[in-house]
Amino acid sequence: MPIRLLCILIPLLLVSPAISNEKPFTLDDAYHAALTTNEIVKIGEEDVLQAKSRVDQALTYLFPRVTARGGFTRYNEMLPPEGGAFIFQPREQTQAVVELNQPLFTGGRTMAAYRYAKTQSTMMQKQFSASQQDVLLNVGNAYFEVLKSKRLVDVSRDSLSRMEQYKKVTERVASTRKTKATASDLLRARTLVSQSEVLLLVAEDRFMIARQRLSLLTRIPENSVFTEPDPQPLPGNTLEQLKQTALASRDEYARSRLNQTAAKEAITIVKGGHWPQLSAVGGFQYTDSYPATGLDGRNYYAGLRLQISLFEGGLMRAEMSEARSRYRQAELATEQLRRSIEQDVTEAYIVLQTQTTVLERTKQQYTDANENFRTIAALFNEGLISSLAVIDAQQALFVSEREYVNALYDQQIAILRLQRATGLLGKNTKSLNEGFHASS
Repeated sequence: MPIRLLCILIPLLLVSPAISNEKPFTLDDAYHAALTTNEIVKIGEEDVLQAKSRVDQALTYLFPRVTARGGFTRYNEMLPPEGGAFIFQPREQTQAVVELNQPLFTGGRTMAAYRYAKTQSTMMQKQFSASQQDVLLNVGNAYFEVLKSKRLVDVSRDSLSRMEQYKKVTERVASTRKTKATASDLLRARTLVSQSEVLLLVAEDRFMIARQRLSLLTRIPENSVFTEPDPQPLPGNTLEQLKQTALASRDEYARSRLNQTAAKEAITIVKGGHWPQLSAVGGFQYTDSYPATGLDGRNYYAGLRLQISLFEGGLMRAEMSEARSRYRQAELATEQLRRSIEQDVTEAYIVLQTQTTVLERTKQQYTDANENFRTIAALFNEGLISSLAVIDAQQALFVSEREYVNALYDQQIAILRLQRATGLLGKNTKSLNEGFHASS
């Protein structure tokens, strides 16, 4: 007997720590998990890294270029064939050259290219920040969907339990008083129980899919426990104030305005490419021939190199026309985005107002349905009404409770969407901000 008891206790001792150490996940945990593991975020990090590398590439054109070249040549004959006072083609010749080239004037193209690369890098960081907020919004939606679907499973299970309880009472009444009325009551009770079973099955499926979706975004195990976050406060600003906040905070809008700056720099780059190019050149040349020639030895040289385009067939005019057109496009895109952002904020604001009103109404409906159910149950216990009335009251309670749960979480999702529309999602929490900008 002690051996059998020991065999039972050992597995329990091994399993208990794993169960007790299971830490529930919060909404911030889900955010952090997504920002550190999600592939979309990782792709954005690589885009930012590439943009920074292009800034380093543009910076190199501001420094002098030092090149080295060398060669060995063997000719088929020496000229003149028998040699002489001056040999202009030796039998063998070795050459080595080291040359330094420093651009002095490029029409502003070099500095413009550097500023363009820096602007593009900042634009990519803004785009990365916007994509992070999109990921956070998806995670928030998925997280609240998990909580909502779990709550609906509990509501459906409780409703089914109550339905089955009062169906048993209806069956007992129908067995003692076999009338058409009691038979009809029994059929309806069975129908409502069957409907509750279907609704529970649908709720469980929805819960399972919601957990899979959240796991896909965050890589958190599907069977994890998730805690209820504190309700998010409603925004106290007016619609116009929210629009101004969005224009000041939306990374997409900042990126679009930076794109205008980049397009303006592109005009300078194109123009500078057709201006005269001046550079300083200096170098060292070593020549060794066999037989020796008068050009052998070490030579140092320095000078200026000027390059002027005399005829390009209208290339400059065509490129400038394209660059100016791109700048006008950037201006139009910024204006279009401004109006789109204001529309996003307006829609999110209206949806939140609607969801808030719906939540207030459904909460009152749930309170009334719950009170009605208690009253009907008390009357039933006193034998004043039939069990079918209790089932009807229970069904009304179930419907109102389900609508209340939906409205409760839909309001939180609407707040998240308004935060995303104003560009503030993930930027108000210090702990989340550290993870939000960790990779940039």
